[in-house]
Amino acid sequence: MEAFKTMNKPAQKRVLVVSYYWPPSGGGGVQRWLKFAKLLPEFGWDPIVVTPSNPDVPVTDPSLSSDVHDGVEVWSFPVWEPTRALSKLGLQGNTSRLGADQSSSPSLASRVVNWVRGNVFVPDARVGWVKPTTRRVLARLHREPVDLIVTTGPPHSMHLIGLALKRATGLPWVADFRDPWSTMDYLGDFGLGSRARRLVANMERSVVTSADRILVTSPGALQEIGLDDASKGAIIPNGWDKDDFPDKPPAPASNTKPVLGHFGALYGARNAPALWDGLGGSGWVLQAGGQLSDDVRASMDESGVDLDWKGDLSHAEAIKAMHTCDALVVVHNNSDSAKASTPGKMFECLAAGRPMLVVGPAHGDLEALCVSWEVVFVPHDAPDRQSRIESWLQHPSPAPDKSFRAPCERRALAGELAALFNSTAS
Repeated sequence: MEAFKTMNKPAQKRVLVVSYYWPPSGGGGVQRWLKFAKLLPEFGWDPIVVTPSNPDVPVTDPSLSSDVHDGVEVWSFPVWEPTRALSKLGLQGNTSRLGADQSSSPSLASRVVNWVRGNVFVPDARVGWVKPTTRRVLARLHREPVDLIVTTGPPHSMHLIGLALKRATGLPWVADFRDPWSTMDYLGDFGLGSRARRLVANMERSVVTSADRILVTSPGALQEIGLDDASKGAIIPNGWDKDDFPDKPPAPASNTKPVLGHFGALYGARNAPALWDGLGGSGWVLQAGGQLSDDVRASMDESGVDLDWKGDLSHAEAIKAMHTCDALVVVHNNSDSAKASTPGKMFECLAAGRPMLVVGPAHGDLEALCVSWEVVFVPHDAPDRQSRIESWLQHPSPAPDKSFRAPCERRALAGELAALFNSTAS
């Protein structure tokens, strides 16, 4: 065990971060640890990122590479992706940000692919990367020791690498759950059988039991993953990076019609018919950036939404587009598991300094956050949801107070994370 620990440790400690998503991968999954890796050296921790050299990712954003700190070391190892094999057979893989086929009547081929994804590749389609990567990392740790290990999921198979490294080295290990695991809503889209669900639950339990600390982004997630030891859990939310935003949010563009912006994927679980009905004929334009599933697009068309769809945007383009909007809307999944998570986009909308409207599941973490920020929240299942949305569109609430921004800024959160690392490593 001692062979894996640094000898004559310098002031800077070393943390190994296992993350499937890393630039040029884009989307929300890469932001959290990209920003932490940039800022952690300021707090005494030098990150080494373990990531695939050839991932099959749903979206790329080369501009994010500018956020990779010069001192960040990257260990990249090849991964075999079943999605590529499916594509060669003419079948739809699972690289889409929309997950499983979201259409109302998926084809037989789609149903077969989803079933294979859920029941053969357990816990997820990246599980084939676990064993070879664990072997390669262990070989390097003999020569290049570290002080602490972090794994971040989804994909939650990354935690299986942490579990194997913990058992082999005894190093302190922090498992970061950006989303719930065994209870996540999209698992139902893959037709998991009882055996697969049991395996996923057992894997989750092994990770939660074996890790030294469990890190989550939202308070309800600790209960969602069944963490009984409250002292073992820690909550560090997602946030916003002041390097990405002007010191003073600019005034909205001179729009001929008021513009409501939504930036992020919209698919079945995020379909919000009451919002689309409220927007139809309201005089507002909905500017959307990100992937849009066919069923959501059909629902918008039926409601008569004046849609300005920008398609996939880079992170920098999305933030720039936010500042052209008169107001912003966040739509969160209409599911039980979503009650225990908070969309990362909430914090960047906060930093943009625009009026905000939020639609999501009732009685969850997101609703509690909206109450604290004095942001209008409309539950998906509220009987008067459409009238509340129409009322807000007629008289948008003010932007959240600036005082809420500082605790959510990435540098402040990186300081909290470094303190957690220090207590865990010691």
